[in-house]
Amino acid sequence: MHKSLAFSKIRAPMRNHRCERARLSGLLPACGMLVALIASAAVAQERYHPAIDPDLFPLPENLAAAVEFWKDVFATYTSDQVVLHDERHLNVVYSVIDMGDLRATGSSELQIDRARIRRVRTEMSRIAKALRDLAAGQPAIDLPPDLRSIPSQMENIAGGRTKYRRAAGLIRSQRGLRDRFEEAIEISGMFMPGIQRTLAEYGLPAEIRCLPFVESMFNYRARSKVGASGAWQFTASTGRAFLQMDEAVDARSDVLLAAAGAARKLRRDYESLEAWPLALTAYNHGAGGMARAVRRLGTRDIGVIAEKYRSRTFGFASRNFYPEFLAAVIVYAERDRHFPGVEPFPEIEFDVVDRDRYVALTDLATATGVEMDELAELNPALDRSVLAGSLLVPPRYPLRVPAGTGARFEQAYAELSPERKPDRQAAFGYRVRRGDTLGAIARRFGSSVSAIQRANRLPRADRIYVGQRLRIPQQGSGRAAPPPVQRAAVRPPEERAGTVEPRNPPQQTRTESVHVVTRGESVHRIARKYGVTVAAVVAANELRRPELIHAGQRLRIPADGKDVVYRVRRGDTLSQLARTFGTSTAKIQRANGLRGSRIVVGQTLRIPAE
Repeated sequence: MHKSLAFSKIRAPMRNHRCERARLSGLLPACGMLVALIASAAVAQERYHPAIDPDLFPLPENLAAAVEFWKDVFATYTSDQVVLHDERHLNVVYSVIDMGDLRATGSSELQIDRARIRRVRTEMSRIAKALRDLAAGQPAIDLPPDLRSIPSQMENIAGGRTKYRRAAGLIRSQRGLRDRFEEAIEISGMFMPGIQRTLAEYGLPAEIRCLPFVESMFNYRARSKVGASGAWQFTASTGRAFLQMDEAVDARSDVLLAAAGAARKLRRDYESLEAWPLALTAYNHGAGGMARAVRRLGTRDIGVIAEKYRSRTFGFASRNFYPEFLAAVIVYAERDRHFPGVEPFPEIEFDVVDRDRYVALTDLATATGVEMDELAELNPALDRSVLAGSLLVPPRYPLRVPAGTGARFEQAYAELSPERKPDRQAAFGYRVRRGDTLGAIARRFGSSVSAIQRANRLPRADRIYVGQRLRIPQQGSGRAAPPPVQRAAVRPPEERAGTVEPRNPPQQTRTESVHVVTRGESVHRIARKYGVTVAAVVAANELRRPELIHAGQRLRIPADGKDVVYRVRRGDTLSQLARTFGTSTAKIQRANGLRGSRIVVGQTLRIPAE
């Protein structure tokens, strides 16, 4: 029997009344048992955090050790540390490997990763040998000094000496996440108020706001090995069921839009499974899988399911998803104690512009004078083709614009000519994915098989392949949407590609040049072409998201690749800056004398060129 900590809700007067009745009926021993149970629940309640409602999110006793383990992973161990532990009994920790020595000597990330793999394998072999020795009857005193505590750690595990042999095959490694949790706390500030409003709108418990810590550490660019994307880690199939996903929009990449989708999914799963621990575990394992677990075991107790349910897909991640979630809620609630001085970034502010038809984002940017980079930052769900102007913004997408500019955008939209506001998406290209058929593609985009065949000169409808680019023609009126106006659409012939002399010398030095981006180019490729660093190009053009440059965009090319100076903005992290500037976190840390990964808005950093 797994007692829920919600049991401690029983009040003292009720206990006294039951004891009196038991004494009068000669059942005092039973009353003593009841008192013992109540005392045990009271002790358990002390371990329960006030930030969690035990009626909604009970903590079975057999999961308490797992919650403590994940709290340590989030708040104690850094990403340079690897914890070696028992896969089933997370309170059994054998050792901790620390890569700080290599970090201190300036080793590269690749060198550290390779060394980490070697050290983990060596340590696992050493621990497994010690466990096999214990299984063979060797006394603990003969083990290496740092492993002599294994018998005491495992004394409450049943199985005699055979438990050691079994444990030798259940050694698992877990990297610490303290530094990533610290960064996530900062980033979460931009979205947390909006997430909380969304959860309240759908009637969901406030604790669920911490789910992105478990899923992605609030990294909205995160992609898993199984194809899950965004801060809330929706797969494509699940995303299409709860989010806007089409050729122009992938709402998985937007923390706030995805929060609404997550709320819809969790609400549906809760209504089906009738328990929040099950609904949360279903977020990882699937509602169907959790329903099977309930039917097979005849219980909705997450403690019983975590311990006894066996399924090919119900592995370590699914079994630990609920304890990991509870740990994230607790650590976030105690962030001032665990991460002193770390403050969440201010909430992002924006206006939302409603439209009743399709429109080119470049048209609105040109009419209002707002930079495309700013619109791209506010609308991470928009496809690159929308930002480049080859696809239009769908009318049902909630377009975000800088705070205070909503009226200006609405006026600009109203003043656009009717032909600039078509009722269909512009013709666009589509890359064939695994499982696609021409019929399915035609249905998805409102076209026809014959039209796609004619547009792409396909002799047979069943001959398409993964990675193939298809042109999807328009249907309906017979006319394609007009090409969107772009700010630099008309240029003198000598400026249409490659390098040109700057037309506005006061804004640039005499030794700088300008590159007009051509289709398929990246910042890295352009930097290599001119023999400068990515950091120099990014800094010279103040590129917030270098991966979103588009054809026709003009980039300033600095004269050399010297170190650049960067002022930290809201949402920046050290790892993200390293990726943006094409360098490493360690190099930025050394160049600026940083011991940790914490940076603050307004801080000036030197980005090394080499």
